[in-house]
Amino acid sequence: GQRFWLSRMGASCCAAWKSTKGAPFNKAVMTETLAKDPTVGPSGVDMTSPMSIVIFGATGDLAKKKLYPALYQLMFGTPDAPLIPTTANIVGYGRSPVELKSFLQKQCVNVKGAHRDKFLERCSFFSGAYDAEESYSGLDARLSQLEGGGRANRIFFFSVPPTLFGDICSNVRAKACAPKGGFTRLLVEKPFGHDSRSFAKLNAITSSAFREDQLFRIDHYLGKEVILNLVALRFGNQLFEGLWNKEHIQCVQIIFKEDLGTGGRGGYFDSFGIIRDILQNHLLQVFLWLAMEPPESLDRESVAARKVELLRAIQPVTMDDCFLGQFGPNKWNVKGKTHKEPGYLDDATVPAGSKCPTYAATTLFVNNERWGRGVPFLFRAGKGLDERLAEVRVTFKKKDFNALVPGSPNELVMRIQPDEAIYLTMMNKIPGWKQEEVTQAVLDMSYKTTFGDAYVADAYERMFLNAAKGDGSLFVGSEELTEAWRIFTPLLDEIENSKPTPVVYPFGVRVPAGMDDFAKRYGITMSENWEEYLALHQTKFRNLRELFDELDKDKSGQLTPDEVQELARRVNDGRQPTDAQVASIIERLDLDGDGTLDYNEVQKGVESMCRCAHPEGAWQSGWARA
Repeated sequence: GQRFWLSRMGASCCAAWKSTKGAPFNKAVMTETLAKDPTVGPSGVDMTSPMSIVIFGATGDLAKKKLYPALYQLMFGTPDAPLIPTTANIVGYGRSPVELKSFLQKQCVNVKGAHRDKFLERCSFFSGAYDAEESYSGLDARLSQLEGGGRANRIFFFSVPPTLFGDICSNVRAKACAPKGGFTRLLVEKPFGHDSRSFAKLNAITSSAFREDQLFRIDHYLGKEVILNLVALRFGNQLFEGLWNKEHIQCVQIIFKEDLGTGGRGGYFDSFGIIRDILQNHLLQVFLWLAMEPPESLDRESVAARKVELLRAIQPVTMDDCFLGQFGPNKWNVKGKTHKEPGYLDDATVPAGSKCPTYAATTLFVNNERWGRGVPFLFRAGKGLDERLAEVRVTFKKKDFNALVPGSPNELVMRIQPDEAIYLTMMNKIPGWKQEEVTQAVLDMSYKTTFGDAYVADAYERMFLNAAKGDGSLFVGSEELTEAWRIFTPLLDEIENSKPTPVVYPFGVRVPAGMDDFAKRYGITMSENWEEYLALHQTKFRNLRELFDELDKDKSGQLTPDEVQELARRVNDGRQPTDAQVASIIERLDLDGDGTLDYNEVQKGVESMCRCAHPEGAWQSGWARA
């Protein structure tokens, strides 16, 4: 019953929102719009005029992994394709000439589908300087030739460092804008500057060349389904918005975790750090959709106004509300063999002795009527942690009447990645004679289960499509960025000037030592992971054997994958774990490789994990706690 109820709720939450002057999708209005403008297809895109899409930085990793595959999907791959014209000209741009066949073989390796050859026929490459006006005259001539010399629409994607944005904007404006009344739109990939000062300079250049409605600044997190669903969750239901305030919400955590290091790109990362890379953009944008007041409509201007209003109610962040960490080396068992991970400073591209944080947490308070500076919004993000995870966790306040049935507070969790889901934890009576016996249960809506047949677009597909439609509601405005940098620049300056020493944490832990205490300053208790759960039984309760026997339902002396599921469920908010989660636990503890766990393997695994994480024995007082 609970799963069915939340699945129905999720289906309602995730109903598509399309806007005509801010109103929800209306078939009659859309039909009337199409009748008035026959060039506009069902996707809202001009499907008649020639379209050219220029990718600056086409030889880079983003183009290979995301941009070319996204364009293929929009032209040929989605169930309702084409969403942009199949005759679109995809033109890569770079400084050096390429051999086209070899270039496409490399950069389109992730383009897969029955129409791949047709797509590649639409792809070409133009070499030129980024700062030379004559290069853009040549680009314009090439595009005009491809477009047939008449009216055409042009989209320019900036997959280049921000130091090149100014030159490209000025030269596109001077020499390569769309001809004869077609639209010219610029898709700009982050970072949008380095701080308030650099963004002001960058914004002055871009805004002097193009109107705000021609600039589409990308934060790809805004194209993820769970983030898009925040609109429907809050404003499409009666249950949540009435509770969305300081009277009912205790705290909010916005979390980003990676189980990878820098992969030899630490030198690039070192110039930005985790705060600029994740907190100031991705997590802040999630926060804005989560905490802003309802906009008058869902158009670009109304959404931007509410975001800016919210940002202006936040004081700048300082080191007093910040925690910094940096991952160090670690080793552990995987399938009976020792697995080693280098630390951040072991990356040859990282400057020696760098104090650049790879983990950061900070807390924002909103000084307005809804939030009243009483609700902490904890942002935390890090590399080299125990898992890949991004989620929003809303913890509700316990009330006086909860004393009648003691238990954990309700939490609404929006899992962004992996295994997208929305679930609500709640207290439930355990069936039986005793009224007082309760446990935490979960109302669980998994996207994979509820929307198994739905096509889930990649974020860059949505960004290209919305830019082609002229819909800027999912992009980042200049006023937003001005306010965002106002909030974070003082902290970044303080870190740059004082160079505080980050807490060094072993690669693969849940959080750095001391982070739990930092969170508790704001009344936030973070959940343990499965390693900590086992270690706690080993070191504090001294009853790891009892736990093993409890999990060993068939009393075979071996924990099978089905029995390990229960361990994973206990540290997964009571949710059914995925096969990958179960397999990960077994891989870490299975010394003989037989796919099951005996008690000796579990005990040795726990002792090994504790030694790896805290070699001096600090684990004795609790895993990853200062």
